Amino acid sequence: MPAGLYVHLPFCKSKCPYCDFYSAPRLALIDDYISAILSELSIRITEVPQPFVTLYIGGGTPSVLSLSQLSRLVEGIVAKIDFSAIEEFTIEANPDDVTPEWASGVKSLGVNRVSIGVQSLIDEELQAINRRHDAAKALDAINILRNTGISEISADLIYGLPLQTVDSWRYSLKTLLSLHLPHFSAYCLSYEQGTRLYAMRSTGKITETEEDTIAEMNRILVTEATSEGYQHYEISNFCLPCHQSRHNSAYWNLSPYLGLGPSAHSFDGSVRRYNPANLNDYITSLNRGVLTTVIDDETPSQRINDYIITALRTSAGIDINLMRHHFPAPLVNEFLSKAHLAVANGSLIPNPSGGFSIPPERLLVADSIMVNLLVD
Repeated sequence: MPAGLYVHLPFCKSKCPYCDFYSAPRLALIDDYISAILSELSIRITEVPQPFVTLYIGGGTPSVLSLSQLSRLVEGIVAKIDFSAIEEFTIEANPDDVTPEWASGVKSLGVNRVSIGVQSLIDEELQAINRRHDAAKALDAINILRNTGISEISADLIYGLPLQTVDSWRYSLKTLLSLHLPHFSAYCLSYEQGTRLYAMRSTGKITETEEDTIAEMNRILVTEATSEGYQHYEISNFCLPCHQSRHNSAYWNLSPYLGLGPSAHSFDGSVRRYNPANLNDYITSLNRGVLTTVIDDETPSQRINDYIITALRTSAGIDINLMRHHFPAPLVNEFLSKAHLAVANGSLIPNPSGGFSIPPERLLVADSIMVNLLVD
């Protein structure tokens, strides 16, 4: 079975106040970190089935690496895998880092898809969340990528931002949609404990957007995207036909993937593993050839619940045949009992695979639906 390869680059010039992904502004460690990543890949490469068909470099902010550092990383990976099998090679980028030289450089390394963190196209909103770029730079970065010949571009937007209104959200969304990118993601701002945004809300420096306003923003999102021909294939992800993120889709359908770097997770088809989120320990250990990887000792119930939660985020939904193949029959039957009740009350709908999906109009409250479907 083909697999995905994820490489986490936990480096940022500054930390966005809403971000709870593991990262640090310790750019001086990048060269040692690349050595550690390549060491981990060498040790763990046989952990998942081959070949890798997707490669995703995420972060953090991968675009803070110099082109020479990025070249060293990619060339080291290419030397260890069958790179000819890679069909989708994505790198995340901050608009501020996208220059003609950078775009040409990553394309020459084999990158064929760039995910760019736009977040908003209103300068005041970008300043409120401490983004380095402005709206003009975000649009310019997209043009640079296109002019370089990189057509597979995904852009991130956030709704529910401080200072954001329904009208300003509509403007950002419609401006992005007018570019006809093959893919975009739209996330509702979340206040994660431990982030600066969470602390700012707790001290009254900012106020969380009201639920009714969030619901209206989501309604606008789905209506406008659908009218422009986008498929709403996952709660936060939209694409033109045949332009789904193949790498991310693997996380939702039990495909195997190998994650490298601190805080990265892996799944070999049955067992989940993760690396602790500690940059120093990761570099020190891997440069001695010692893995930091920990087995996530899940129970059968936890494993099936992981699948329920991830699969129901997608328009494809639960695949019952896949569920029966991977999980014990009593747990599958328990889920089916709950699912049939959910169909009766309108929380689920049958899908073509014989499984179940959340109705599109109820995806915004998916969490409240999922909680009643989890097994014991």
